[in-house]
Amino acid sequence: MFPLHPHDPPSVGPYRLRARLGEDAYARVYLGTADGRDPVAVKIVRPEYATDPGFRSAFSRQVEAARGLPGRHVCSIRETDVRGAVPWAAVSRPLGPSLTDLVRDHGPLPADALPPLAQALAQGLADLHAAGLVHGSLWPDGVLMASRSALLADPGLEWATSDAGRRAPHPAFAAPEGGASPATDVFSWAATLCYAAGGVEGPAGLAHVPLQLRGLVDTCLKLDPRLRPSAVDLVRMLGGPAEPPAWPPRLRSVIDAVADRQRNALASPSDTTDAGEGKRPGRGRLLVLGAGALTLVVLGSVGAVIAYDRLGGPSETNDPEPEGTALVTDADCPDSSAHPAPETPLPSDVSLSNPVFSADGDVLATTSTEGLSIWDWREGEEIARPTDSVSVGSRSTPVFSPFGCTVVVPELVEPEGRDDSITLAHGYDLAAGTDTELLGPQDGPDEQGRWMSKPLNVQAFGFSPDGRRLAVTLDSRLGAEANTHVVDTETGEAGEPMLSRLQYTTTFVDDDHFATSTGDEIVIWNADTGEKVREFRGSTSTSLAVDVAGSRLAYLDDDRIVLVDTSDGGEIASFTREEFETDDSPLLLDLVIDPERNVLHANWMVSVGDAAWNHHPYAWDIETGEDLWAEAEDPVRYSGLALHPDGEVIAATTAADSRLVLLDPETFEPIDTLH
Repeated sequence: MFPLHPHDPPSVGPYRLRARLGEDAYARVYLGTADGRDPVAVKIVRPEYATDPGFRSAFSRQVEAARGLPGRHVCSIRETDVRGAVPWAAVSRPLGPSLTDLVRDHGPLPADALPPLAQALAQGLADLHAAGLVHGSLWPDGVLMASRSALLADPGLEWATSDAGRRAPHPAFAAPEGGASPATDVFSWAATLCYAAGGVEGPAGLAHVPLQLRGLVDTCLKLDPRLRPSAVDLVRMLGGPAEPPAWPPRLRSVIDAVADRQRNALASPSDTTDAGEGKRPGRGRLLVLGAGALTLVVLGSVGAVIAYDRLGGPSETNDPEPEGTALVTDADCPDSSAHPAPETPLPSDVSLSNPVFSADGDVLATTSTEGLSIWDWREGEEIARPTDSVSVGSRSTPVFSPFGCTVVVPELVEPEGRDDSITLAHGYDLAAGTDTELLGPQDGPDEQGRWMSKPLNVQAFGFSPDGRRLAVTLDSRLGAEANTHVVDTETGEAGEPMLSRLQYTTTFVDDDHFATSTGDEIVIWNADTGEKVREFRGSTSTSLAVDVAGSRLAYLDDDRIVLVDTSDGGEIASFTREEFETDDSPLLLDLVIDPERNVLHANWMVSVGDAAWNHHPYAWDIETGEDLWAEAEDPVRYSGLALHPDGEVIAATTAADSRLVLLDPETFEPIDTLH
């Protein structure tokens, strides 16, 4: 929640506005209260829609059709005005966080919370469909996590924007066939559960859904809507129209703590000042009640601290990186690595991925199911394989230190005394032949090497441009206080843990600041203090690219790649794919800035049928906006690429068969195949 702006209205109808909840596809949303009534979400239509006759007609139909809708798992419409100059609707708003708040700030929900979430949302959709309605815009931010159960935040009012001729409100969670129907609602139900389980937008989180639900969720994601079950079928398969099971205690305690804090803030004297005294309500202080407030709630509630103390928060006495151990030495990459040479050649059919050049450009690293391969790319020879346990499914990818020859990779390990495997960051100094395990700000192990709770996977890591720092970010989990720390690469000492939200990307923008991506915003942080320096809202992908020397950062905002100045936040340029509106579920895979040629590389993966995808690379001249890839005669479609630091070549893994090839940096045509 956010404080009211001086230009916000103090009240709407009988409701006094207390704070901003945010915005959705068509409205600004406020928390409203009235004497003797429960809180409501007041949705005030934005000006561009309020003056659109098509939208007003669609919105009026949606509101009138949803009035009086029965159901325990759909927030009901309390009051509306669809005829005034600015239409608005008040919808019941149980206290507690949204699903987005929980996952964004604390990571995916625990496995035992997913069945009650699935059952509640399925019952909400079944109630809508039984009344002859469809939701049309289900996504995580439209799910409220109340103390007893989950609810749909409204009966689908956002679909009015699409009914008025616009795109689906939330494309990442929309069914591929488009439109609004019971079948599209079921697809969105499944995509929302994938997000709850894996913290990844849309169906990509399916692998994280527990096995007991995965088959059902997978069926609901079928491209052919005729193959999906109905909402009534879902309710039946999930246990029938009974009250869903209670939340697990550890989740319930966080939800209750957020709700209590919201309730107390709403009742505080500073927010109930008589408007007649000349003060506008709600301007006095920031209401930290929603996203970002969960951490404060955990810190401020004894019960929550006790419940989550061992669920992944940082240990004050645990510094995983041993003091006095240098992570990076200044030796250049050798002709042959100090690590053992491969005992056997790579299989001919192995799929290579994640190419990255060393800082001096002499060696190239790739990952595969065989491990980490180090290549003398000029000779076309694999010279070392430091580990065979690379986590190929990890979101994090290898990075080389800016000096010396240390490469950090996500490595799959089995902690002592535990049966489950996790992914940790591991640094290999190819010149010195040494390696360092980088636990990150874990809660453990203790002095006996025991883990009282499951260790957290590494999510991202990145070196500062001067090589003095390495930021390591872990997955987040309910109750975890911080998930990122910065390691001094000369001493191996780790700084205090910082950041508490789920971050998918961590990369430095200069020597003293690093950027993270949550999937919906990008934040630049002070690497010493963890203070937020600048943020860019509206990001719709976890991919970002940085040009340190040029103080530039690129990210995806809906259908635009936006290039901004990291020093002042100003927009420099933007680039749009003409096919974005017609492609089926485009997914941005790569984003790379070539500072030598002033080119922005982007690579999309686009669905072309059942389990079939095409790759669409672009290479925009940043000054002219020309797509150089489109002008090339015979460019290679790739799934991953790396730019040589001196611009000699481009290393790429091919989209068709995952071969490792070298490309001409001007024409993007193949020069050589390494494997």
